[in-house]
Amino acid sequence: MSNTHKKIGLVLGGGGAKSFAHLGIIDVFREHNIPIDVIVSCSAGSLFGAFAANNISSKRVKEVFVPRLSRSKWFLPGLSRKGFLSQKNIKDISKKLCGDICIEDCAIPFHTVVTNINTGDLHVCNSGNLAKSIGASMAFPGMYAPVKIDGELYVDGGVLNGIPADVCRNIVGKDGVVISINLDGVMRGEIKNYSMIGVAYRSLYISLFKQRQKILKENSDIVIPVFHKTNFNFKSWRDILTFYSIKKMDEFYELGREKAHEHIESIKESIII
Repeated sequence: MSNTHKKIGLVLGGGGAKSFAHLGIIDVFREHNIPIDVIVSCSAGSLFGAFAANNISSKRVKEVFVPRLSRSKWFLPGLSRKGFLSQKNIKDISKKLCGDICIEDCAIPFHTVVTNINTGDLHVCNSGNLAKSIGASMAFPGMYAPVKIDGELYVDGGVLNGIPADVCRNIVGKDGVVISINLDGVMRGEIKNYSMIGVAYRSLYISLFKQRQKILKENSDIVIPVFHKTNFNFKSWRDILTFYSIKKMDEFYELGREKAHEHIESIKESIII
């Protein structure tokens, strides 16, 4: 298929532990020989995107994750007042699976987005230390301290663009195919049972949610909405924190496989020249 397919870009949206769904989707792509020419990612999607960009099997990823699936590993207190959790576990996993390499060394071209906390601009990391760029893209404000790269401070790319399909479109061009993986829930109309925290959460995220949907619609050829049956609310948001759960890891992985199978034929049709 390498000489007869359009340039394919895979966009992995952020979603914390829900990003295990990315592993399931990528496995289905491999089983059906769907080639990926470039990967663009954000937040936790960048961690799993790095695995894919370096051809790390899901079996190997799980082997490394399982011994670290504990609250003590993922909720290790930070030493900085700029973030109350440490990224040590994230860095260790990244380096153990991918090595202490630069982004340029990835087998598949890899890009991840981060937010410059000083200028408020989105920045695309496509060179430099891989583990450091992943850490910056996953540095959820308040939870993790900003990451300094080349003298600038960066936090989670999801602050500005949680599913960077537009960045991917610019890379593959108008004739390429952008496949976007969306881990957001669905914003439905009912709010009668929402708590005070739920209403505050929904209000804060409405603009980000709508912006993501606009970017997806305008730049994606295919969108795989993994959690389209899940309400977008504070309760479901907490699933992003469940990196410590083997049950959740397996549940999200299988859900990713299921959703990939639902779209696999349309993907095959869309990528042939």
